[in-house]
Amino acid sequence: MLTDSGLDTYLRKHTAQEEQNLLGATNDYPGIETITTASGELCYCFTPTPLSMQMALSESKVLANYQNFAVIKQDRFETVPLHIHEWLELCYVYSGSCTFTLNDVSLTLSAGEILLISPNTPHRTTKCNEEDIMINFLITKEYLNNNFFEKLAKKNFITQFLIEALNSQSRRDNYILFSAKKRNRLTLFVNQFLCEFYSPSVTSVAILDAQMTLLICELINYFQHNMELASLSSSNHIYAILRYIETNCADCTLESTAAFFHMHPNYLSSYIKKHTNYTYKQLIQNQRLSQAAMLLRTTTLPTCDISIAVGYENTGFFFKKFEEKYGCTPKEYRCRQTM
Repeated sequence: MLTDSGLDTYLRKHTAQEEQNLLGATNDYPGIETITTASGELCYCFTPTPLSMQMALSESKVLANYQNFAVIKQDRFETVPLHIHEWLELCYVYSGSCTFTLNDVSLTLSAGEILLISPNTPHRTTKCNEEDIMINFLITKEYLNNNFFEKLAKKNFITQFLIEALNSQSRRDNYILFSAKKRNRLTLFVNQFLCEFYSPSVTSVAILDAQMTLLICELINYFQHNMELASLSSSNHIYAILRYIETNCADCTLESTAAFFHMHPNYLSSYIKKHTNYTYKQLIQNQRLSQAAMLLRTTTLPTCDISIAVGYENTGFFFKKFEEKYGCTPKEYRCRQTM
């Protein structure tokens, strides 16, 4: 496995394409389909899987049995033209800086920053110079959904909001910027992943899968923390509202939540529906039942006590709603978890 210094040496070494770029070569992406954007610009459409993209565009070692994501060091000394693709792209600036344009918005990332771009978002990057090292992670939505997004989204409104935002085609700003400078574990996880990727061991597939999960989970934690803080000082309160509901679902009401955020209850109700596609009642109920399921898995509390703890004084109503959500009674659910 590569050390941090070995990784640095590897990433700074010129690839064959970079040597060609220094000589003035241009890459016109022959055979790649193009479309014209609403603004009249030519845009490349990359449709292969991430693995085939990696094999076509990168000199990186390819793990032939890994189909769910690919890792590509962006070639320096050339501009990457406007393009779209169907997978999520995680762009990590290892060194130097890089400037992106997404839907006419210009963003310059410096070392340690990460840009998460949702599928089918037109974007381009400026030419990277000698010290500008950027790594692109291409990740299929199926991998994220099947491995852990689906599970996490059932338990966390913030995660669910993030997932739906990334998958939405109606949003204009389909990207999220993270600063690993303020989250040292992000840099640690990325570098550990790259060391394993570029110098694979016999168990690399399992290790990379675990490290990718750690990386995405840390991004979710960062997103939740940052957006909650940002929402408290901006007109967009949805993150703070969701967090408040998660924390106080057992006893908060529409009226008390509205009062906390200085909103009229009717406005809060429509605001939540607009931003989450759920009603206030649905959010409360989902969170109460999720907390009940967690208590059933992790404690020996009697079911009636759990019902009261999560906000259901009517145990019969709790049983009914729990069975509707999980397809079994609380007792059956607890038994299944211990089998």
